[in-house]
Amino acid sequence: MASKKEQSETAVTPRGARDSRRADSDSFQLSRTACAARFLLVLFASLLLSTLFFSLTASLNRDDLAIISKHLEGWEEVAGLLSWRAVEIGLSWGLGFDIMTDRDVASFLFLTHLPTYSLLYFFYGVRPTSILVSFAITILSTVIPFTYLRKPASVHDLSHAPSGSVANRTILQDRLTTLYTSFAATSIFSVIIYVCYSTWLPAQLVVHFESIPDITAASSGAAGLFGLYLTLIPAGFAIRDFLFVSSAGRSSNAGEPQHPVSREGEYLITAIYRKTWGRLSAKTQVLVSRTFILAAAVLINSTVQIAGTIRGVSAQGASVWGAVWALATVVVGALFGWIEAAEGV
Repeated sequence: MASKKEQSETAVTPRGARDSRRADSDSFQLSRTACAARFLLVLFASLLLSTLFFSLTASLNRDDLAIISKHLEGWEEVAGLLSWRAVEIGLSWGLGFDIMTDRDVASFLFLTHLPTYSLLYFFYGVRPTSILVSFAITILSTVIPFTYLRKPASVHDLSHAPSGSVANRTILQDRLTTLYTSFAATSIFSVIIYVCYSTWLPAQLVVHFESIPDITAASSGAAGLFGLYLTLIPAGFAIRDFLFVSSAGRSSNAGEPQHPVSREGEYLITAIYRKTWGRLSAKTQVLVSRTFILAAAVLINSTVQIAGTIRGVSAQGASVWGAVWALATVVVGALFGWIEAAEGV
């Protein structure tokens, strides 16, 4: 016969378990609420800083940008641009497969806005100072809030990363490997854009960009390839950091997919997922996901920004221009996948 003490423990244990589960649930809800509050704070701070910085530098950019800027006729157009800006910040906030850090955000925004500012520089004659000021405001207005509200991921803070938390540490810290992978990415961007310049892209620019003042950059031939390469070197380093560092540095100690095992009664879509995406390694999943999201963001952002802010540009023309850069992004991702498939990486 059980003693009174044992009966008391039996009665209290379920109640204690329920209280523990309730406490865990409350803690989870509180964490989600705090995360949502921080995201709203980042969104508000980013829009505020962007408006403030552009207002302070309006005199520097007025002559260049006013001539080509599209006049927004209705609130729906303004709301559309602001909505996409919010989506872009939301992607930067929620994209992190580890954590979307301020360095990730800088690379992500740099790459998604690069097609727009490249178009302005090469074909609309906007001064480099105006390009750099606008580019810096776009990036800093988002990076600054992230700096204070997000912690750096291990792959971007190798000196303080715990042992075993980052894979391929030696490769990521090797300077020659950094230069090789960055310059290879730059070469892919340059060659793809140059090939498009030399074939079908000039005709698209003439048809869909009504007010474009000059397309000589697209017909400069081999002489313009070297200059194009030099201007795209920062893009090579940025995409290397965003794709290769984040995926190659992904530790396989946790979350590594196991060999698929047949499960009785599972849905067909579940089986397909398990035998395709589930078979990929953790670093490959990160690389594929980031490549797809970056390419999509490049295409969408180029379409929205160019068609929505530059006078005389159709949505089709803007999407064609963005598609060239999105294609280059996918090819660079494939290159990094080939590198990571090598033995020892």
